[in-house]
Amino acid sequence: MADTPQTPPAKRVKKASPAKTPKTKPATLTKAAPVKAAATRKAATPSKPGNGAAAHGWTAQIAPIKAQAEKAAKAATDKLNAVDWKAHIDPLKDQASKTAKSAAGVAKDKTGSAMQSLAKLISDTAGTVDAKLGPQYGDYARQAAETVAGAAKTLDSKDVDQLMTEARDFVRKSPAVAIGAAAVVGFVLMRLAKGSDEDA
Repeated sequence: MADTPQTPPAKRVKKASPAKTPKTKPATLTKAAPVKAAATRKAATPSKPGNGAAAHGWTAQIAPIKAQAEKAAKAATDKLNAVDWKAHIDPLKDQASKTAKSAAGVAKDKTGSAMQSLAKLISDTAGTVDAKLGPQYGDYARQAAETVAGAAKTLDSKDVDQLMTEARDFVRKSPAVAIGAAAVVGFVLMRLAKGSDEDA
Protein backbone atom coordinates (compact mmCIF):
# COMPACT_ATOMS: atom_id res chain seq x y z
CA MET A 1 0.00 0.00 0.00
CA ALA A 2 1.48 3.31 -1.03
CA ASP A 3 1.66 6.23 1.38
CA THR A 4 -0.59 9.11 0.40
CA PRO A 5 -0.77 12.54 1.93
CA GLN A 6 -4.14 11.65 3.41
CA THR A 7 -2.98 8.58 5.30
CA PRO A 8 -0.15 8.47 7.83
CA PRO A 9 2.88 6.45 6.78
CA ALA A 10 2.79 2.85 7.90
CA LYS A 11 5.49 1.70 10.30
CA ARG A 12 7.66 -0.88 8.77
CA VAL A 13 9.32 -3.34 11.03
CA LYS A 14 12.31 -5.36 9.90
CA LYS A 15 11.83 -8.98 10.34
CA ALA A 16 14.75 -10.74 11.86
CA SER A 17 16.20 -13.37 9.66
CA PRO A 18 16.08 -16.81 11.21
CA ALA A 19 19.65 -17.31 12.31
CA LYS A 20 20.88 -19.92 14.67
CA THR A 21 21.18 -18.53 18.12
CA PRO A 22 23.04 -20.21 20.91
CA LYS A 23 20.90 -21.82 23.53
CA THR A 24 20.41 -19.57 26.47
CA LYS A 25 18.35 -19.52 29.54
CA PRO A 26 14.75 -18.75 29.06
CA ALA A 27 14.18 -15.08 29.68
CA THR A 28 12.10 -14.06 32.59
CA LEU A 29 9.66 -11.35 32.26
CA THR A 30 10.21 -8.40 34.48
CA LYS A 31 7.51 -6.09 35.50
CA ALA A 32 7.92 -2.65 34.01
CA ALA A 33 7.36 0.42 36.08
CA PRO A 34 4.06 2.10 35.46
CA VAL A 35 4.23 4.95 32.99
CA LYS A 36 3.14 8.30 34.35
CA ALA A 37 0.84 10.33 32.16
CA ALA A 38 2.35 13.60 31.12
CA ALA A 39 0.99 16.61 32.85
CA THR A 40 -1.57 18.32 30.63
CA ARG A 41 -2.86 21.83 30.73
CA LYS A 42 -6.47 22.67 30.15
CA ALA A 43 -7.01 24.60 26.95
CA ALA A 44 -7.43 28.27 27.55
CA THR A 45 -11.10 29.19 27.29
CA PRO A 46 -11.87 32.51 25.70
CA SER A 47 -12.79 34.84 28.48
CA LYS A 48 -15.28 37.64 28.31
CA PRO A 49 -13.79 41.04 27.65
CA GLY A 50 -12.75 42.72 30.83
CA ASN A 51 -12.81 41.15 34.18
CA GLY A 52 -15.96 40.56 36.14
CA ALA A 53 -15.69 43.75 38.16
CA ALA A 54 -15.34 45.98 35.09
CA ALA A 55 -18.19 44.25 33.23
CA HIS A 56 -20.41 44.64 36.26
CA GLY A 57 -19.48 48.34 36.41
CA TRP A 58 -20.60 48.95 32.83
CA THR A 59 -23.86 47.13 33.42
CA ALA A 60 -24.47 49.25 36.49
CA GLN A 61 -23.83 52.43 34.48
CA ILE A 62 -26.02 51.40 31.53
CA ALA A 63 -28.98 50.10 33.56
CA PRO A 64 -30.34 53.54 34.60
CA ILE A 65 -29.95 54.90 31.06
CA LYS A 66 -31.75 51.86 29.63
CA ALA A 67 -34.57 52.22 32.17
CA GLN A 68 -34.90 55.92 31.35
CA ALA A 69 -35.05 55.17 27.59
CA GLU A 70 -37.69 52.49 28.09
CA LYS A 71 -39.74 54.87 30.23
CA ALA A 72 -39.53 57.61 27.56
CA ALA A 73 -40.53 55.15 24.82
CA LYS A 74 -43.53 53.98 26.84
CA ALA A 75 -44.59 57.57 27.50
CA ALA A 76 -44.33 58.43 23.79
CA THR A 77 -46.35 55.35 22.84
CA ASP A 78 -49.02 56.24 25.39
CA LYS A 79 -49.22 59.80 24.02
CA LEU A 80 -49.58 58.54 20.43
CA ASN A 81 -52.27 56.09 21.44
CA ALA A 82 -54.12 58.76 23.44
CA VAL A 83 -54.47 61.11 20.46
CA ASP A 84 -57.78 60.90 18.62
CA TRP A 85 -56.42 61.07 15.07
CA LYS A 86 -59.88 60.97 13.52
CA ALA A 87 -60.83 64.16 15.33
CA HIS A 88 -57.74 65.87 13.88
CA ILE A 89 -58.10 64.52 10.35
CA ASP A 90 -61.85 65.02 9.83
CA PRO A 91 -61.69 68.86 9.85
CA LEU A 92 -58.83 68.78 7.35
CA LYS A 93 -60.79 66.37 5.16
CA ASP A 94 -63.86 68.61 5.29
CA GLN A 95 -61.80 71.70 4.47
CA ALA A 96 -60.15 69.96 1.51
CA SER A 97 -63.56 68.81 0.25
CA LYS A 98 -64.98 72.35 0.48
CA THR A 99 -61.96 73.81 -1.32
CA ALA A 100 -62.23 71.21 -4.10
CA LYS A 101 -65.95 71.86 -4.54
CA SER A 102 -65.33 75.60 -4.65
CA ALA A 103 -62.64 75.18 -7.32
CA ALA A 104 -64.91 72.84 -9.29
CA GLY A 105 -67.74 75.39 -9.13
CA VAL A 106 -65.49 78.15 -10.45
CA ALA A 107 -64.25 75.87 -13.25
CA LYS A 108 -67.84 74.91 -14.09
CA ASP A 109 -68.88 78.55 -14.36
CA LYS A 110 -65.89 79.41 -16.58
CA THR A 111 -66.53 76.38 -18.79
CA GLY A 112 -70.22 77.29 -19.12
CA SER A 113 -69.45 80.86 -20.15
CA ALA A 114 -66.76 79.65 -22.59
CA MET A 115 -69.24 77.23 -24.17
CA GLN A 116 -71.85 79.99 -24.52
CA SER A 117 -69.26 82.22 -26.19
CA LEU A 118 -68.32 79.38 -28.54
CA ALA A 119 -71.98 78.77 -29.42
CA LYS A 120 -72.44 82.49 -30.18
CA LEU A 121 -69.31 82.51 -32.33
CA ILE A 122 -70.47 79.46 -34.30
CA SER A 123 -73.96 80.88 -34.86
CA ASP A 124 -72.47 84.22 -35.96
CA THR A 125 -70.26 82.51 -38.52
CA ALA A 126 -73.10 80.33 -39.84
CA GLY A 127 -74.16 83.13 -42.25
CA THR A 128 -70.60 83.34 -43.64
CA VAL A 129 -70.51 79.56 -44.04
CA ASP A 130 -73.85 79.75 -45.95
CA ALA A 131 -72.39 82.30 -48.35
CA LYS A 132 -69.04 80.58 -48.95
CA LEU A 133 -69.75 76.83 -48.68
CA GLY A 134 -73.49 76.54 -49.17
CA PRO A 135 -76.63 76.40 -47.05
CA GLN A 136 -76.11 72.76 -46.08
CA TYR A 137 -72.85 73.57 -44.28
CA GLY A 138 -74.43 76.65 -42.70
CA ASP A 139 -77.14 74.39 -41.25
CA TYR A 140 -74.43 72.13 -39.82
CA ALA A 141 -72.87 75.17 -38.15
CA ARG A 142 -76.24 76.24 -36.70
CA GLN A 143 -76.91 72.73 -35.37
CA ALA A 144 -73.46 72.68 -33.78
CA ALA A 145 -74.12 76.09 -32.20
CA GLU A 146 -77.45 74.86 -30.79
CA THR A 147 -75.81 71.70 -29.41
CA VAL A 148 -73.04 73.68 -27.73
CA ALA A 149 -75.53 76.20 -26.31
CA GLY A 150 -77.72 73.35 -24.97
CA ALA A 151 -74.67 71.73 -23.31
CA ALA A 152 -73.77 75.11 -21.77
CA LYS A 153 -77.30 75.53 -20.37
CA THR A 154 -77.25 71.99 -18.99
CA LEU A 155 -73.87 72.61 -17.39
CA ASP A 156 -75.06 75.86 -15.81
CA SER A 157 -78.27 74.29 -14.49
CA LYS A 158 -76.56 71.42 -12.64
CA ASP A 159 -74.72 71.43 -9.34
CA VAL A 160 -71.11 70.21 -9.04
CA ASP A 161 -72.25 67.14 -7.05
CA GLN A 162 -74.74 66.23 -9.78
CA LEU A 163 -72.06 66.57 -12.43
CA MET A 164 -69.68 64.35 -10.44
CA THR A 165 -72.38 61.69 -10.01
CA GLU A 166 -73.14 61.74 -13.74
CA ALA A 167 -69.44 61.53 -14.59
CA ARG A 168 -69.02 58.50 -12.27
CA ASP A 169 -72.04 56.79 -13.81
CA PHE A 170 -70.73 57.46 -17.33
CA VAL A 171 -67.32 56.03 -16.48
CA ARG A 172 -68.91 52.90 -14.96
CA LYS A 173 -71.14 52.35 -17.98
CA SER A 174 -68.48 52.89 -20.65
CA PRO A 175 -64.95 53.00 -19.26
CA ALA A 176 -63.29 52.69 -22.68
CA VAL A 177 -64.99 55.85 -23.96
CA ALA A 178 -64.11 57.68 -20.74
CA ILE A 179 -60.43 56.70 -21.01
CA GLY A 180 -60.36 57.71 -24.69
CA ALA A 181 -62.01 61.05 -23.93
CA ALA A 182 -59.54 61.69 -21.10
CA ALA A 183 -56.63 60.91 -23.43
CA VAL A 184 -57.97 63.29 -26.11
CA VAL A 185 -58.58 66.07 -23.59
CA GLY A 186 -55.10 65.56 -22.13
CA PHE A 187 -53.55 65.72 -25.58
CA VAL A 188 -55.44 68.92 -26.45
CA LEU A 189 -54.49 70.56 -23.15
CA MET A 190 -50.86 69.56 -23.66
CA ARG A 191 -50.82 71.06 -27.16
CA LEU A 192 -52.44 74.26 -25.87
CA ALA A 193 -49.90 74.54 -23.05
CA LYS A 194 -47.04 73.81 -25.42
CA GLY A 195 -48.33 76.43 -27.88
CA SER A 196 -48.61 79.06 -25.14
CA ASP A 197 -45.04 78.30 -24.00
CA GLU A 198 -43.72 78.82 -27.53
CA ASP A 199 -45.56 82.17 -27.83
CA ALA A 200 -44.01 83.48 -24.64
